[in-house]
Amino acid sequence: MREFFSAADIRRLAGEGCQYLLLSPDDRITPEALDVARELGVQIHREGDADTVGRPLPKLLNKEARPGKPLKLVRADSVRLEPFAFDVGHPEMNIHVTDIITAEHGSPMAAGFMTWEKGSFPWTLNYDEIDFVIDGQLEIRMGNQVVIGNPGDVIFIPKGSNIFFGSPSYAKVFYVTYPADWDAQ
Repeated sequence: MREFFSAADIRRLAGEGCQYLLLSPDDRITPEALDVARELGVQIHREGDADTVGRPLPKLLNKEARPGKPLKLVRADSVRLEPFAFDVGHPEMNIHVTDIITAEHGSPMAAGFMTWEKGSFPWTLNYDEIDFVIDGQLEIRMGNQVVIGNPGDVIFIPKGSNIFFGSPSYAKVFYVTYPADWDAQ
């Protein structure tokens, strides 16, 4: 499907943090849009063109985006963790969390950051969750199974799990949940 890009489209994309636009061979872009892209630092390339070192740019495998669902960029310096809204009975753990992607963004998944200090608390997941350990150690206990994740490790926790979230020292994780409204499940 051929797409048409105007200067307004480029301004909108740049405002959303887009720095690179890859056009299909059939897409059209106005001369004014090209000027605006240069002014705003948005690089525009067309599939099949060579990049600056002579390599051909890749073909898009699936160019169809869901209509009405723009990209969402969350800048690191905008992330503010708030005290965990659920009382887990361990105030000494100093638990903080923030959802950065939610259903309000049109996503079926949610994502966010969570931190806590030494200790553990019980939790039942009525949703699927993937945790990426950024810092410290994340300890997940489920029955007799104990998994300890270190920085760079990823842990999947399936829906319906009764677990203990914990850390022997400190944990900072990036999480993804499905569905997005994990706290309403």
